Amino acid sequence: MPMLRKMLLPLLFPVPVLVLAMPQSVCAADAAAGRKLAEQWCAKCHDINKGAPFKLNPPSFASIAVYRPPDIILGKVITPAMHSGMPETLWTLQREDFENLVAYITSLAEN
Repeated sequence: MPMLRKMLLPLLFPVPVLVLAMPQSVCAADAAAGRKLAEQWCAKCHDINKGAPFKLNPPSFASIAVYRPPDIILGKVITPAMHSGMPETLWTLQREDFENLVAYITSLAEN
């Protein structure tokens, strides 16, 4: 049991650390790279285009950009709600990928 706890404990802390560190890092992130990730991982369900109509299920990226702050977006991308249908990217993408994806989404709120 102690071995299992040692393996699982580090998995519980990266999300809060990423959320706390996110605002500065998103400024330096690459929104164009985030767009490519969105095309690969998100476009099957979400409308990922700028100016897309706002909708709820699933929300368009334009509505996410307007109604959710970057730290909440990051948290939802890293650890989506169970049974939401969103892919589990935590084990596949790197921190930089998450930051790029959030940078792309938040760029959609800009005029």
